[in-house]
Amino acid sequence: MRATQYQRTPMRLLNSLLRGADAFGLARVTFDMQELLASARKRTGLTEFGDARFMEPMQVLADALNSEAMLNPLGRYLAKLNIERLLDGRLRAEALFRQHPEIRQRPLPDPIVIVGLARSGTTRLHRLLAADDTFLHLESWESVYPVPTEEAFQARDKGETDPRITQLDGALKAVLYMGPQIAAVHPLGTHEVEEEIGLLQYAFATQLFEIQTVIPSFAEWLMTHDQTHAYEYLADLLRLVSWFRGDPTDKPWLLKSPQHMQDLDALLRVFPGAKLICPHRDPIKVTGSCCSMAWNALVRDNDTLTPEWVGQEWLHKIERMLHKNLRDREHMCPAQNQHDVLYADISRDWETAIADVYEFLNLSLSPKARDGMRAWLQENRQHQHGAHRYALEDFGLDTTAVDERLNFYRQRFNIPYETHNPHLVDSRSHGEPSA
Repeated sequence: MRATQYQRTPMRLLNSLLRGADAFGLARVTFDMQELLASARKRTGLTEFGDARFMEPMQVLADALNSEAMLNPLGRYLAKLNIERLLDGRLRAEALFRQHPEIRQRPLPDPIVIVGLARSGTTRLHRLLAADDTFLHLESWESVYPVPTEEAFQARDKGETDPRITQLDGALKAVLYMGPQIAAVHPLGTHEVEEEIGLLQYAFATQLFEIQTVIPSFAEWLMTHDQTHAYEYLADLLRLVSWFRGDPTDKPWLLKSPQHMQDLDALLRVFPGAKLICPHRDPIKVTGSCCSMAWNALVRDNDTLTPEWVGQEWLHKIERMLHKNLRDREHMCPAQNQHDVLYADISRDWETAIADVYEFLNLSLSPKARDGMRAWLQENRQHQHGAHRYALEDFGLDTTAVDERLNFYRQRFNIPYETHNPHLVDSRSHGEPSA
C-alpha cells in the first residue's frame, strides 16, 4: 500500500503545485509557537489564553510538526488551520469565563465514562446510552466548536441555526471528500453523538493529533506526562457547553474517548467519583482495526507513510495503554465504580448488556429510553457507510505475535476470540459494526 494511492487526484495535483510554490519561497507553512499565539491574539482582539500549562504540549507538538511529521503541503496547511481554530477558541473561552464567572462555578455531577480501546464498541455503546435523556452528551459540532461566538449567541436568541453547525457541515463535507473511506471506520455527522476528545484538543494534549499526523515524539510525551491540566480544561469546557445550552445542573455527562484508556489517572483526579463502563474486545481484532483507522486518517496528509510503521506504532501503543490502564483502575478507582462488558455480549444481546449497565448505575431503564436505543440501531444499520475491511498482515503484523503480546489483557477479562483459531486462520475482517 502506498499512501498517495489513497489520495484523490485533485489533492495530489494541489500538493504538486504547492511544492513548486514552496520551492520559490511561496506558500510555505511553518509552526512557530510564538507566531501562532501572536496571530491568534491579532485575529480575535483578545489576549488571555487561560491556564498556561497548554503551552508545553503545544511546543512539543510544534517541534514535532516541524521536525518529523513529513506532512505534504496540504497537510501542513490543514494542521495550521486546526491549531488556529484551537487558539481562537481558547481566547474566546477565557473571555467568557472572565465575563461570566458563574460558568466555572456550575456543578458537574459524577459522570458516566465509557473507557475502552478504540474499535472495541465504544461508539455504539456511547450512542445507545445517549438515547436516554437522563444523561447529557455532546453532538459533533459541540465537540469541534465548544466555545460559542457572538454570532452563536445571536442565533440562539433569535431561534436560528447556530453558525457553528453550518461551519461543521461544510468542514465534514470536505473531510469526507478528501478521505471517503473514513465514514466506514467512524460514521461522521454534524449532529451525531460524539466523544469529548475534541474538547481535550483545546488543551493541546490529546491523541487526536496522533491520528492526524506522524508525530511519535509528541505521542511519547503524551504517554509519559500527567494530563490532569487537560482534563481540568475539559471540565471547564463541559461547563461552558452546558451553560450555553441551559442544561439542568443535576444531570450527569455521558463521556467516552479511547484517550481515557491512556489518561485514566488524570480523568480520575478531576472526576474521582466517575462511574466507568469498560468494554473489551478481542485484542487481535482491535489491533487490526486500530491500525486501519490510523492509516485511513494519516494517508491524507502524509505521502511517505508506510503501513508497517503504522502497525508497529499502534501495536506498541495499545500494549502500553493497556498496562497503564490496568494499573490506574487497580490503584485509583474503587471496584464498585467499574463495570466490565464484553463486545461479544453487546453484539449478541445488546438489551441484556444495557440492562446490566443500568443495574451497575443503579438506574431504571425507561421504555422511552429503550425505544430510543432501538430506533438508533434501526437508523444506523451495520455497514450502511460501507464495510470496514482490514487485515493485520496489511500492516506487517502477525496474528500469533499480536495474540501473545496482548494475551495478558485477554486473560484478565476472559475475552473470547472472534476467530475459530487465531493462530491459523486469516485475520481479515469481512466487515464490522462501527466501533
